[in-house]
Amino acid sequence: MGTPWPPPELTDVFAQQKVWSAWYAGLPEGLTDAYRNAPNDRPATRRRGFLARLGRWFWGQPTPEGERPSKIHVPLAGAIAATSANLLFGSPLNLTVDDEATQERLDQLADDTTYAVLREAAEISAALGGVYLRVVWDQSIQDKPWLVAASPDIAVPEWKWGRLSAVTFWNVIREDANTVVRQLERHEPGWIRHSVWVGSADELGVQVPLTDFPETAGLADLVIDGDGIPTGTPKLTAQYIPNLRPNKLWRHVPAAANLGRSDFSGVEALMDALDEAYSDWMRDLRLGKARLLLDASVLESLGTGEGAQFDLDRELFVPLNLGVAEEKGSAIEQVQFAIRTEEHRVLCAELAERIILGAGYSLQTFGVTGESSGNPTATEIAARERQSLTTRANKTSYWRPTLAHLFGVLLEIDQAVFGSSVIPQIPDVEFPDLVTPDPGETARQLNDLNSAGAISTYEKVRRLNPDWRDEQVLEEVARIREEADPIMTSVGQPAPEFSPSAPPSSA
Repeated sequence: MGTPWPPPELTDVFAQQKVWSAWYAGLPEGLTDAYRNAPNDRPATRRRGFLARLGRWFWGQPTPEGERPSKIHVPLAGAIAATSANLLFGSPLNLTVDDEATQERLDQLADDTTYAVLREAAEISAALGGVYLRVVWDQSIQDKPWLVAASPDIAVPEWKWGRLSAVTFWNVIREDANTVVRQLERHEPGWIRHSVWVGSADELGVQVPLTDFPETAGLADLVIDGDGIPTGTPKLTAQYIPNLRPNKLWRHVPAAANLGRSDFSGVEALMDALDEAYSDWMRDLRLGKARLLLDASVLESLGTGEGAQFDLDRELFVPLNLGVAEEKGSAIEQVQFAIRTEEHRVLCAELAERIILGAGYSLQTFGVTGESSGNPTATEIAARERQSLTTRANKTSYWRPTLAHLFGVLLEIDQAVFGSSVIPQIPDVEFPDLVTPDPGETARQLNDLNSAGAISTYEKVRRLNPDWRDEQVLEEVARIREEADPIMTSVGQPAPEFSPSAPPSSA
């Protein structure tokens, strides 16, 4: 018997991630497939937990025979994942090292493409409970290494004391009814190992040479020791960033205890109910369309055996005197059922709010605001966004050390592979403040402090530009000092002394 793939200890993990992925993608057919065909290797009589109940949910119910599919999905899950990414990487990070040349090269490595990858990774992480970032390089494409995001449902991690020690990614490069060809890419300290396996949908199969398939033939000239590419650094070139911990579902499962939990975890039933409520609202709309009940007397015959028709554009009809004693009603009657718009609107709004709060965000982050007057201050904004800011702070505690590690690895590989002359360092990583002070309010505060002689020029520049490095602040202070010299000299006052090597001690 061959090696099962994916590993059986991760079967339930990948099944759950498939459900989260369906919510993230937002396709009705994907949700139907995830809920009606969820994989489970246990007999139905022994199934337990979330997967055993999927078939009883709204998306698990089949469409009655003879009716057209009418289920509608509200893409709130995708909006939650995108919002999480924007909260984390809506603005560039502050990456700093001690060496000036290394700082310059680090700024080149952390370009716009890198931030696009980080935003992509953050969306995947919010949806699937975590994400992998790996360092890759190809001298035929560009002259520096870069980061690539990888979904957790195509990776098999290995852990030591809660830390990632190795990880294997797989990619299906060929597939037919009986055969699946997979490329495996294993990251371990100092090495990236590549291999190709020919098997089936649930078995890894046998290993074949890299040259057997054009997708991997180019790697054959790069590997040494059979299947390995040396990275030039003893550090791991791939890292896992959990979305949030602990994972409520798998905290006692050794293979998955270190994985994160999705923003959707625990609110799946509410999202399912929201889709049901919205679909019912649309059903009310369809049933509430005005319809006409016509008496046979107003139909125009098309001939024997050909039926009859009614001309909607006709304005005059002549009633027939059939000599019927019993009085008849109108030959044309309108029927229109009530559309319960307000009831559905209130229900959908309530469900959406519960989903947003359950995912860990403030309603204001999604534009749900109460009545307010005037322009809110930064303090008021922070109070309204408190839950979103708390969730963001929790997530950054996982991203910060991982990004420091990966940017350090980028610098090391840049030196080992591309011959960079800079000194590799692990940078300090700081996320910018999400709520920035109002410029007018800040200016008033600085003016009051300056009038009282209680703040230095250095501190004023620092407060106005909190994302600047010390060197930038000192340069600005020097420019202010140079511009102030002629003015003070003209009024007979000596210019204040200032040393550009250290923050000034007085205003």
